[in-house]
Amino acid sequence: MSRRGKATKASLAAAAVTAASVVAPAVAHAEIHDVQLTSAFDRMSHDRIATFTLKAKSSDGIVAVDGTAVNPPAAAPYAALRFTLVDGTDKDGTWQAALRADAEEHPGTNIVQVTVRSADGSTSSRSGGFVDCHPTSITDVGYAPKTIDIEHPDVTYQGRVMVRKYRDEPLEPAEGATVRAGNGTARTGADGAFTLTATDPSMSVSVARQGALCGATESTPLTVVKEATETTARLVSVRPTRDGAEVTVHGTVMRDGSAGPMPVSGLSVTIDYQEGTANTVAVPKTSGGTWPTTGADGTFDASFPVTRSGRLLIETPETFFLTGGSVDLGTVDLSRTARISGLTYSPRPLAYRGSLEVTGKLVGDWGAIAGAPVFLEFSTDGKTWARATSGTTTAAGGFDFFAADAHTEKDGYWRVRYAGDGLYKPLVTTPTFVDVRYGTAIAGFNASPEPVKKGKSITVKGQLFRYMDKKLPGPNAPVSLYFQVKGSSKWTQVAVVKTASNGWFSKTFKATQDGTWKASYNGSAAYLASNKPTDFVDVQ
Repeated sequence: MSRRGKATKASLAAAAVTAASVVAPAVAHAEIHDVQLTSAFDRMSHDRIATFTLKAKSSDGIVAVDGTAVNPPAAAPYAALRFTLVDGTDKDGTWQAALRADAEEHPGTNIVQVTVRSADGSTSSRSGGFVDCHPTSITDVGYAPKTIDIEHPDVTYQGRVMVRKYRDEPLEPAEGATVRAGNGTARTGADGAFTLTATDPSMSVSVARQGALCGATESTPLTVVKEATETTARLVSVRPTRDGAEVTVHGTVMRDGSAGPMPVSGLSVTIDYQEGTANTVAVPKTSGGTWPTTGADGTFDASFPVTRSGRLLIETPETFFLTGGSVDLGTVDLSRTARISGLTYSPRPLAYRGSLEVTGKLVGDWGAIAGAPVFLEFSTDGKTWARATSGTTTAAGGFDFFAADAHTEKDGYWRVRYAGDGLYKPLVTTPTFVDVRYGTAIAGFNASPEPVKKGKSITVKGQLFRYMDKKLPGPNAPVSLYFQVKGSSKWTQVAVVKTASNGWFSKTFKATQDGTWKASYNGSAAYLASNKPTDFVDVQ
């Protein structure tokens, strides 16, 4: 347990009776319903009987309720349970089963898996369980010294671990139990006694649940004399980059030791960089994505990226033995950096010779950049770029480009360029690839005859077109056919047909019920998905 955690005193009475209710759907048929499984177990009674109660309903009647017990959860069953009807009827009743627990053979979590079967063969499964262990306590606890500091951290703990197996029996020693306090551990002797020393102590001594023993914790409050720390730091460099700047800082953390200032090693230091009005915490790149840690000499170094001018603070945390501290390095002033936010390219994929809309917002360190010229550029290989169109940002810094026709005939890369001005640096956005595909559409879709007599044939047909430089039939393409029963919201795929050389497709079905037919071409690497025409047919 963490030394900062609040110690809790173990209570034997609180561990005496446990009850659980678990509802986990695993139903094969919907016929069995309102299933609930509960368990009750008094771990301090002599009979040590766990009782399981199942309630369920079934219009056809429940014919069997069976269960198995496992421990641990993935193990093979160690006991079988036969539930008997104790109240109600087989259509709405209560069934019970009993299991004699054995904390020595099956300690800890015991899971009972129950299967309910009805007369029509449907089943429903539920799981319940109980925790079996003997209530444990830590007595005669002593520890010394009770006042510690960073130079004298060792604490020796002693006491006894006792267990009560039944409510009407006295405590008895728990031999061989593992006891922990901070980073110290020990095992109890035949009389339940233990002694251990922790070089990194805690405010409690504890026994985790182990074997047939329940867990227990006893408070061991310590008085900690904290030493003050002094943190110094300086800004080493600010290296401008296209996207902002890389800031490097160097610092030292010392403590007021008994013999004078001493370096603090292994302490995680926080870099807090407040950009504008938003408090943004920067992660040092030199630490693999973690905060820098002081070395043996108490020093630390960190480099991290920023995009705006902001305030830089170095903070050292308060620890078990040390006070915290901070250093305010003031404002880091950067040249104004422009950026584009909310950049979108739509639609993607793009229809051949369709219209590509590009939107975004040009902003700087102090907000929107209004009235600025921006350019939309295109490249087939991501290397050689051509200007597609241009525009000027609005008062809110927004821009909205439309590119079409010759610029959208090929797959390619798109980017937005801002040339910059006397206040802001130029920028170019990361290229975005846009896939161009030919458009498609299904025309002449029809399900006939309408109406149709039940059991007769119904033919579903239509024609697929592909839009290249002109409208052309779509040959040899898979078209999916779907049917939706009247009154339902679910579509069911009933066939996939290939189009003929003229784009036509056709499929005959047996009419069974009213409903709506739908066709869909789902597209490919070269073609967009089609529309999804529908046709309702009345079956009489």
